Amino acid sequence: MPSDFSVKFYGCRGSIPVSGKQYARYGGATSCVVVSVGDRDIVLDAGSGILDYGKARLAHYATTREPLTTYIFVTHTHFDHLIGLPYFAPMFMPDSTVYLWGPRTARFESFEDSIETLIQSPYYPVDLHEMQAEKIFHDVSEADVVYILKDSLEPIQARPRHPRFAGSLPRDEDVLCEIHCMRGYSHPKCGVNIYKVVHEGRSVVYATDTEGFVHGDRRLMRFAKDAEVLIHDAMYTEDRYVAMPMPTQGYGHSTVEIATTLARESGVKKLFLFHHEPASSDEDLDRIDALGKSLFAASAVAVDGLEVKL
Repeated sequence: MPSDFSVKFYGCRGSIPVSGKQYARYGGATSCVVVSVGDRDIVLDAGSGILDYGKARLAHYATTREPLTTYIFVTHTHFDHLIGLPYFAPMFMPDSTVYLWGPRTARFESFEDSIETLIQSPYYPVDLHEMQAEKIFHDVSEADVVYILKDSLEPIQARPRHPRFAGSLPRDEDVLCEIHCMRGYSHPKCGVNIYKVVHEGRSVVYATDTEGFVHGDRRLMRFAKDAEVLIHDAMYTEDRYVAMPMPTQGYGHSTVEIATTLARESGVKKLFLFHHEPASSDEDLDRIDALGKSLFAASAVAVDGLEVKL
């Protein structure tokens, strides 16, 4: 029997969280998306939306008393994608294990080093090493694949195209899902990781904080080809993107037109427009939703709390 496969949006805003009645329907938390495969959750980014996911995990723990295992994949270390991590409840639990993957950037020796810089005094009252969970960090790049196994909570990270790993790759029948990575270069100043969760031939692609290219991002089109779901940055309308005297070209974010073109060219089944401009009200996002559907019928604006079964 195929495992359950679903996507839930816990935070869809970019830059900063927002609150107020004008944001009530679409929500105001920053980036966090959870892809569930069977009884495992793949957490994509740790913006403020991860707080509600943490509460859900605590509720599960209160019922089962089973030790928690969490898999978090961070696209990049800008605040809006990490601001929830210091407050993520499982980070404080002594019988919790948190695996974290993300890019190593030029200023730091490792992804872990960049997180340790964020979660320490004087910026935060609890240093990373004082959090009681077992925290296991990995740098991840394009050559890597992370395998989540059916019968083990411990993941395997390998480079399947490199001969050194030929004898150590897990068997296909033992793999629950795979997480692939594509490096995006259009977001200042260190780029982003774009992730793809693959389960039984179906995939979810998470492409936030990326900006388009002339004729579309051909690498991303190939990476997202035939995906069940593409979650794509669509922070700006085209008018805002080119508006003078302060155009947003080069900010590392896309327009609705860029996102829908890529979805159509990639042959994806469903597109979710993501990383909403903080200033965009519910009415603004209604208009963006209508525009998206006019350009690519199988599109929708992502909403905090929305769950999609695949």
